[in-house]
Amino acid sequence: MSFQPLTQQGAVTSQLLAALNSQLGLILPTQGQIYWVKPNSGSDSYDGLSAGSAFKTLLRALQACTANQNDVVLFCAESNTAARTTDYQAATLDWNKDLTHLIGVNSGPFLGQRSRISNLSSAAALNPMVKVSANGCLISGLEFFQGTPASGTTSVALQVTGQRNTILNCQISGNGDLTGVADVAGSRSLLISGSENTFKGCYIGLDTVIRATQTSEVEITAGARNYFEACHFESYTSLSTFKAVVIATGCDRWMKFKDCDFTACQNITSATAPTGAIGITTMNGQVFMKNPYVYGYAQIVTADNAYVQVLGLNGLATGHLIGIAQGVDAT
Repeated sequence: MSFQPLTQQGAVTSQLLAALNSQLGLILPTQGQIYWVKPNSGSDSYDGLSAGSAFKTLLRALQACTANQNDVVLFCAESNTAARTTDYQAATLDWNKDLTHLIGVNSGPFLGQRSRISNLSSAAALNPMVKVSANGCLISGLEFFQGTPASGTTSVALQVTGQRNTILNCQISGNGDLTGVADVAGSRSLLISGSENTFKGCYIGLDTVIRATQTSEVEITAGARNYFEACHFESYTSLSTFKAVVIATGCDRWMKFKDCDFTACQNITSATAPTGAIGITTMNGQVFMKNPYVYGYAQIVTADNAYVQVLGLNGLATGHLIGIAQGVDAT
């Protein structure tokens, strides 16, 4: 019996690609279509239906998708360099089709995923750069990086206004301008107003550019029941008033943070220890934190607050949690 080898001198043959494509339905079961995006070698004149005929841009892939069919867009890393693996945005990319999923194909690192979305240098500040206005989407394994040279205007890397989306293992970093011009009050790495969204295993913020005016990495302006698990909130700031997360009065029911760490980098030039990681005054509900890890912040909240409840590693609120008295809630 003879057979045709699937690889020839290290190259991937058409037979292997066909075999892989035929198995995608088993790996990613869906009643919808699977589209491919390769920002370096793809073309928006292709049909996007295979790795060999991949689209170049996410916008073109989104246009091809049908809402509510669980269509999947596979965004392929093609290199370890940013320039060869990034889909650059000239305007806001609005992911606006329900049940349309976006999956980064890469090694799945903690941060710096090579399935990367950023802004063109000519698009100085996008507010937001990417917006998830759809509902029920899975977005996984992507890096959202907004570098905004010489902008001086408000920018947001990722805004989520939709509901019941899951953002998994993504880096979400705004204000990546080394000149500091983009460090503007109101700028955010992540802005949320939707409800019942899940963020899991995400790196949110940036510790390479100092926050000298920007007042928080994450702002939740409205919505209910947003959930963060095993997320890493990272910042480098010169402001004692800086917060990792600010939660507005308009938020409802609960916001939950499970096994998350909050880091304000220290021992760096101009770094300051902010007085609290969470900023909140009132809300129609409470913030629940289980096993938070806080580094470089003086306290979890600047002052004990009835709207923030913290549960320690041993299942009880204890004196080992900064800002929380043993045996009592956060009042």
